[in-house]
Order: sequence, then structure tokens, then C-alpha cells
Amino acid sequence: MKTIKLQDIAIITQGANVSRLETSKDDSDSIKVDVLTLKEFNETLGLSYRMTQEKSQSVYIKEDKLKDQLLTKEKRLIVHLLSQKAAFLPQQYTGRLIPSNFVALDFHENIDTKFMEWYFNEHPSIRRQIMLGTQGSIVSTLSLATLRELDVSVPPLSVQQRIGSISNLYHKKKQLVEERMNLEGSLIHQKIMESLEEYK
Repeated sequence: MKTIKLQDIAIITQGANVSRLETSKDDSDSIKVDVLTLKEFNETLGLSYRMTQEKSQSVYIKEDKLKDQLLTKEKRLIVHLLSQKAAFLPQQYTGRLIPSNFVALDFHENIDTKFMEWYFNEHPSIRRQIMLGTQGSIVSTLSLATLRELDVSVPPLSVQQRIGSISNLYHKKKQLVEERMNLEGSLIHQKIMESLEEYK
């Protein structure tokens, strides 16, 4: 397979500096918009989120400053620069403002987004390039320059779709297993508490 740069198959857009865009809700031409959070991003990937406090999830922005490329939408792959992970967000998170610690990738034709999510998160070549690109920094943040220059080898679309589908099914199964474990844990806790109540 031919190796090409990520910037050759995708438009790469860094998220907005939210504090610079934010305005008062009293402004006549301001609109309220939800902001994409790390919590939502991690939950999409099935990762735990341990931060006890969550920043405000919505802000007011002047309508003329709310550019379409700064919003989450279908078929966009979102990359978190600090964790160096990528997620294809579910429809429920469409239309959220992308903050500057995230980057949106809009792929050209013949690229399957679910495949690219797997490729970015799991392929040894990509993970090695990211590791090399973030070495030596105190905080291992993925830079836009490194992201643009990532070497990718993309198979035919039919192969991409097959891999993307397998990866998607695996993630769904994993989420269902975790959900079942949580429900079983809650049930066991309830039974234990009921047993203790008998001795009061």
C-alpha cells in the first residue's frame, strides 16, 4: 500500500479558543451552543472519566463567529490532542462547539471514518509516530504539525469498511459487557445491603 500524509486525505481543523468567542447571553445576536467535553469524548471511546468537576457545557457566542467548521457533525473524526486518541462521535453530540484541545478531521472521498478511528487509535505505525512526535515534551500533547505529517497507508474502501465494521461491533460488545458488569455490581450491592438490614 502507498504511504501518504494525513493532510493529503483530510482537512484538519483545530477547535476554537472558547474564551475568545464567548459573549454575554444578553447580546441580541448571541446564540447558546453546547461545548464538546472530554467526558463525552471518553464515553464515546468507552473510557472512564474521573474528573469530579465539569466545566460549563454551554456558552453564548455571536452568531457571525460560529463557523460551521468549528462544530461537530456527522462523518467527522475528532482527535483529542492531549490523549492522542480519535473518536467518531455519535449523532447525539452533533452541533457541539469544538474547543482548542480537539482537532476535527474531514476526510476526502473513499475514506471510511470508522476505519480511520481504529487506524488512529490502534495501528502500531500511527501509535509509534505519535510517540516519537511527542517525546521530550513535558506534557505529551500532539501538535498540529505532527498530526498533518503522519504517514498513513490506506487500503481499498471495501477493506476499510470491513475493518471499521468489525471495530464498531467490538466496541458495542465491550460497552454492553461493561453495562452488564455494572448492573450485576449494583444488584450484588443491593443484596448485601438487604442482608445487613436483617441484623438491625
